[in-house]
Amino acid sequence: MEKIHRLYLEGITSPSNTYGWIPMDSEELFNQNIKKYPNDISLNYYLKNPIEYKLNNYGFRTPDDFNSEDEGNVFLGCSHTFGIGHHLENTWAYKVNQYVGGKFWNLGIGGTGVMTHYRILSQLYKKLKIKNIFHFAPPYCRYEFYVSNNPVSFNVINIEDDKIGVEGKFIKMGEFLENSLINNDQMKITYETHINAIKWLAHEIGCDYYMLDTCRTYEDENTIRARDLRHFSVPREETLSKNFIMKYKRKHKIYN
Repeated sequence: MEKIHRLYLEGITSPSNTYGWIPMDSEELFNQNIKKYPNDISLNYYLKNPIEYKLNNYGFRTPDDFNSEDEGNVFLGCSHTFGIGHHLENTWAYKVNQYVGGKFWNLGIGGTGVMTHYRILSQLYKKLKIKNIFHFAPPYCRYEFYVSNNPVSFNVINIEDDKIGVEGKFIKMGEFLENSLINNDQMKITYETHINAIKWLAHEIGCDYYMLDTCRTYEDENTIRARDLRHFSVPREETLSKNFIMKYKRKHKIYN
């Protein structure tokens, strides 16, 4: 089986296994939060309803092993698509697939941007029978570069002095890097280039492509948040699924 690099999950999780915790949604963080917020409605919900991260034969969070016989829908995106801090059935991608029907091919990878989404799709599209691609792609400042023949995700999360945040760490930046990677024009052209490349692949496949880059919803004190208290809430994942379904219904002229 051809190796598909999954970035931060490499060396932490392995294909065809199930995990109770993964990076960004760690047991340590949960214990810290429950000690700090013992009455939090979300944390107590997850105490009673633990999450399982079940990975398929390629190491993606999707129930079925990949094959080229069964027609299904591909879902591209970052942690909001992977479903960090959520039961799989509460993620937007799972809900959309339930509506559309077909195999559920979830290619979401936490901490990634459109460069990674294009690479993953380009490596896998010939191995899958794809009828739709749904892509949630917030314009985060995220890049991917090859280092020693392996893709490395550069996730710009914070700027301190002359340093840039990469996957929770800080590295020194030279003047050229600082003026290019975090330049709005550079981020914009990188984003648009890879979105258009994914659209081209969808055209080559002969399937429909649906993309959203933002999602807002109403939340209150009773809202169930992600278990790590950082990612989208359950209602926000639900709203995102409804927005994608609306796009799908418009495309297919479904009015009920």
